[in-house]
Amino acid sequence: MRTTIAALGVALLTLTLPAPVVSAAPTEVSVRIEGRGETLFEGPILTDGHNIRAASDSKSPQAGRRCNGLNNGASPTPGPTPTAASVDAMSILGEDFDGLWYAEPFEDYFIKRWGPDGQDEGEGEYWGVAVNNVFTSVGGCQYQLDGGDEVVWVYDAFSGRPRLGLYPADYSGGAKALTVTAELNVPLELDVVAWDGFNEGSPPASPQRTESDPFEGAEVAPVSTNAKGFELIETESADTVLTDENGEASVSFDEPGWHRIKATSIDSSGEETVIRSNRLDVCVPEPPASDCGALPAEDQVRIPPPVETEEPEPETEEPANGPEQPGSSADPVSPTANAAQVRLRLRRLDRSRVAQGLVKASWRVLDGGVGIEGWTIASQALGHKGARYVNRARGTSATSALLRLPRGATYRLRMTVVDALGRSSSAAIGRVRVPA
Repeated sequence: MRTTIAALGVALLTLTLPAPVVSAAPTEVSVRIEGRGETLFEGPILTDGHNIRAASDSKSPQAGRRCNGLNNGASPTPGPTPTAASVDAMSILGEDFDGLWYAEPFEDYFIKRWGPDGQDEGEGEYWGVAVNNVFTSVGGCQYQLDGGDEVVWVYDAFSGRPRLGLYPADYSGGAKALTVTAELNVPLELDVVAWDGFNEGSPPASPQRTESDPFEGAEVAPVSTNAKGFELIETESADTVLTDENGEASVSFDEPGWHRIKATSIDSSGEETVIRSNRLDVCVPEPPASDCGALPAEDQVRIPPPVETEEPEPETEEPANGPEQPGSSADPVSPTANAAQVRLRLRRLDRSRVAQGLVKASWRVLDGGVGIEGWTIASQALGHKGARYVNRARGTSATSALLRLPRGATYRLRMTVVDALGRSSSAAIGRVRVPA
């Protein structure tokens, strides 16, 4: 049966969709996940608030559980969160997470595992999250991030170990992953500072070195990065140096190129007595060059793979005007006598960032009818037999969406609108080719 909802200037189909969820605009934040013996992830990413699903959460709805700051009424509008950002970060590496969902009173996950590192209840070693060097007083799906914030998940977070920061001397900026340039065979002066092991509250607007103390005896050592992307501090390297009573040390590099260092402190039993520092990537140009070329991939903003939740295929006939015609930006469907009709006009598909796998769709509501309950935009890869539509964005009141599409394919985009009476209709809104 056809509905009377009209959208984007084409005849529509009837189908049933799950209840829509709210999506937020992608934001750049820094994520660092300090695991049991290695750093699992470190660097800037583009993220938003979205639904997530823990590996063992068998009771989770198919679309996952929301994690966008609306949880437990913590924020009035959706946005990026520490947990969703870290789920995105691990997905870049092909890793997942696990946690226990508390519907009441938190509407949040208690994180039990990131990638290969699960908590150890017997030893009392649990995961905790800090934003801008302060442990948050609410869960990682409730706290809402701002652009430029630094998220640090820490294994065994509550043992009282100090948290280290590694900086070039006299640096006063944030604690996120940094780059610095040094001269060949010329000492680079460094500072290592420490924050109290556990200080909970409201994180500052940006990560700062304030309220930190110099740390004596830190081991500043090279970092090896494996194929997965995990970082291991090579404290047994001959290039390891110790900080003095002022938290100061100097390192020299006798080979040009990029070098990677972090700071930690290990006791005689081989146990880390601190929470290891941020990474510092050092460019040592080969004379007469003044730079080292492109930044390491981990210092560039990475885009996580799309959150792929499959949408059921519609079981209806094709519209009368033929199979999935692109929506018109000039000729919306004429109003009808039915007061329940929803009419939208597609403004454009912005392909200016398609080389990065990003496409922006925007539209204008011409007639909200009885009210718009939600919308979904899905993509279907063309030329792949049996390819299903995959949801790329959802929302309620927003009139634009940034879609993340995998590289190397052409996609048909489809928008579905659900009105306040629960009726839904779909229309194709265009095709997009994403280069490999």
